[in-house]
Amino acid sequence: MRVLLISPCLISFIGGIILLIRDGFSWDLMNGVIFIGGLSLFIIFQKKWETWLDEYRKSSVKSSNCVLQETSFYFPKGYYFRYGFLKNRKELPFELCSEIRTNTFPITAVIHTNEVIFLRGLSTSDLTKLKQSEKLKQTTPTDNWELLCEEFLDTEFSLDMQQRTLDLLNENGISYRETKKIRNRLRLRMLIRTSVSWEWQYYGHFDVLHELWPVTKKKYWWTMDIALRNENKSL
Repeated sequence: MRVLLISPCLISFIGGIILLIRDGFSWDLMNGVIFIGGLSLFIIFQKKWETWLDEYRKSSVKSSNCVLQETSFYFPKGYYFRYGFLKNRKELPFELCSEIRTNTFPITAVIHTNEVIFLRGLSTSDLTKLKQSEKLKQTTPTDNWELLCEEFLDTEFSLDMQQRTLDLLNENGISYRETKKIRNRLRLRMLIRTSVSWEWQYYGHFDVLHELWPVTKKKYWWTMDIALRNENKSL
């Protein structure tokens, strides 16, 4: 297929050059030659370009991930959000973390009883050593944002399951009325995201903050309140 596309592009490019030499300079002809030439190069080097782009994306994501150090979590490119403890900081000392929540994605740390820190790039296996050396408590409390975002997934939930979700949120201090209000606030952005990604497994706090972009101080701390609502009861 690539050969079938390359041949006519090269022929057109060479033809354009010949016309420029024979008939003299013309902006229209020059633009056409540049376009055909660029298209030819793109087709010829498409595989290499796609490979390079894929590697660049992986490298970019990896370099922005959280790194596990001896006594702290380290964020090479700085933290993802400019509010809270990690504003203008790159390190989060283990001693400030009251718990590590392993049932969220990404894994999160709770600090100062009012803020969740996203440990993007770390897995539960990475935390095994941390748990033994620092004795940080690993927990799996109710993920309020996961429950709130269930209806935006490309998945159908039975009426019974929907009701159980509402009841669990209510038990955690998020009333039926507040749940409806939160979902209405997020619905359009989250459904647009799903129409593109077809996500059917999980949306959580990290996803919500990205969909609330641009994130303001008020939005940031609002999402923290929801994430940590009734946390002590849920542990």
